[in-house]
Amino acid sequence: AELARVGVMQAMSLTHEWNDTLAQKVREEETQVDRYEDALGTYLVKVTEREMTVKQNAEVSKFLHTISDFERISDHALNIAEAAKELHEKNLSFSEAAAHELEVMEAALTEILSTAIRSFVNNDLQLAARVEPLEELIDNLCDEMKLHHVDRLQKGLCTLGQGFVFNDLLTNYERVADHCS
Repeated sequence: AELARVGVMQAMSLTHEWNDTLAQKVREEETQVDRYEDALGTYLVKVTEREMTVKQNAEVSKFLHTISDFERISDHALNIAEAAKELHEKNLSFSEAAAHELEVMEAALTEILSTAIRSFVNNDLQLAARVEPLEELIDNLCDEMKLHHVDRLQKGLCTLGQGFVFNDLLTNYERVADHCS
């Protein structure tokens, strides 16, 4: 969970300032999360071969589902890093308005990641109840930001190249939030 969270945070920072070393670290962390998912998934499947209570079955099912979500979050961190690489390689930057919108989205994503992981680690159902409203907020923000982007395109304040990266980032941010939920 923590590696996936850190990967997303690092990848988001790459969209502001490219760093080859940090990009490589995001790739390595994603590979590590993949290995953890494989090892933990294999272990949990073996556990199911034993007789378990209904509660234990439910716990194993929850863990299998959750490690898959953490692995997918890590995949999205890698996608975000790739979008940042495209920004860097094509020497693209966002308009002030788009950059501000992405900062708002990144703050929301930071909050949902932190909340979801803390609720999972601490098995805190009250904290978990805060995740879904955050996910809905992020969905709404994405929709609104995509509309703003179209407006900027129509006014000539943004290019298609910037727009593709902007939309890629929003899509990955939205999917991270979905997996948190």
